[in-house]
Amino acid sequence: MMIVRRLARLTLLLVGSLMLALVSLSANAQSGGAALIVGDEGRYATIESALQAARDGDVIEVRGGSYSAPLVIDKRVSLIGVNHPVIDGSGQGSLVLITASDVVFQGFTLMNTGRSLAHEDTGIVIQADNVTVAENTLENVLFGIYFADASYGIARDNVVRCIPLDPGMRGDGFRTWYSDGVTLSGNSAFQCRDMLFWYSNDLLIERNTFSDSRYALHFMYNRNATVQFNTFEHSSVGTYFMYSDWLTFHQNTISYNRGVSAYGIALKDADHVTITDNLVIGNRIGVYIDNSPTRRDHMNHFSGNFIAYNDIGITAQPSVTHNVFQSNSFVENVEQAAVSGRGTLLGITWSENGAGNYWSDYVGYDADGDGVGDMPYRAEKLFETLADSYPMLRLFVFSPASQALDFAAAAFPSLRPDPKVIDEAPSMVAVVPTSALGAPQGQSLPFLAVSLALLTVGAGVCLFALRSGSVRQKYSRRRAEHVRAGA
Repeated sequence: MMIVRRLARLTLLLVGSLMLALVSLSANAQSGGAALIVGDEGRYATIESALQAARDGDVIEVRGGSYSAPLVIDKRVSLIGVNHPVIDGSGQGSLVLITASDVVFQGFTLMNTGRSLAHEDTGIVIQADNVTVAENTLENVLFGIYFADASYGIARDNVVRCIPLDPGMRGDGFRTWYSDGVTLSGNSAFQCRDMLFWYSNDLLIERNTFSDSRYALHFMYNRNATVQFNTFEHSSVGTYFMYSDWLTFHQNTISYNRGVSAYGIALKDADHVTITDNLVIGNRIGVYIDNSPTRRDHMNHFSGNFIAYNDIGITAQPSVTHNVFQSNSFVENVEQAAVSGRGTLLGITWSENGAGNYWSDYVGYDADGDGVGDMPYRAEKLFETLADSYPMLRLFVFSPASQALDFAAAAFPSLRPDPKVIDEAPSMVAVVPTSALGAPQGQSLPFLAVSLALLTVGAGVCLFALRSGSVRQKYSRRRAEHVRAGA
């Protein structure tokens, strides 16, 4: 009996020890390593001393304070800022260099890089794979966040404000170079030169706001990218896609990009691009196409875009083909379509399978009520054609002279130019992407909402006036009948 009791006790001791060991292992696995504290409440006075003591997998918490740059992170650690500790470069060089993979750098304020374009003084330089940079604020930096031969990185919820120099002397807010699989999500960048992405494939760029820059988004030699739910505004150029293919551009707002080459969306030698459900508002040129696609077996598709209140809705080279525009809305652009050079845009497909685009200056009708105009839309104004060839004439765009020319061309068919655009199935209803209206996307949406409200009020006033006129006419007829009957 005594032997049985001793065996039972020994078994319980072994089971208890095993459970304690398992709990300890689980706790260590969940913590991911030791926590090293930097700051007044911690063991370490500097970030460098904590990094020197850290091992791969450790977490370093930096609790407030101000620290000098440069900071080099060469171990696989998570560096977490609490109460936004400051890393200050005092106007010299770059601030943070990450050379180890699987690093997390989060919650810091970085400020005051150098101003050398030759040395590319940068807030955060990433030179390793699988690095996450999140919730940081970069102030007064030349370049912002730079993925340099660093694939599968994430930049999330960062704010970058570049040094407010002349646009050509600024650095890029975000840049990737030979960095595949990078994700940019929820970031903001202001007063930078470009957001530049080159030689990088499989990019995801979503829910960012890039403004007050030269190129709000600039692609070069990229493949398989998705750009969605972003705002690109108040820059010299909104978005420019060059020498890239297999791109998806969806539900973005591109607004108020103005200047000599102020395009909302521009394609240069870009193949197999899908552009859908975007708001393109208030730019000098809404959409610009140059030699895209380059290969005849590829097509570019534009559908569901709201292109409104731009100086020119779309302009393209006359040789451009293999682009399909369907179910887009061209609303109150000063000039709906222009040709960059002599010729027409008839190489572009303006309707497909019986569905075309909405044109606010369409003067046709829809007798059968199917939502499609019974006459083709034709862009063939004489003054616009002359202005395409002689841009200085745009100075007179709203003058009586332009109206006289168009009136003369309408009265005398021999003066009428060849149509630049023929849409065989124009839509009678403009459609605004509902997903774009459902989320805040910068200043363009209030402007659009007010514009639509004014259009609605105007339509109501017109209907009221027509109805009132009809009632007055009926009243006048009845009164005249009573007068004749009394006589």
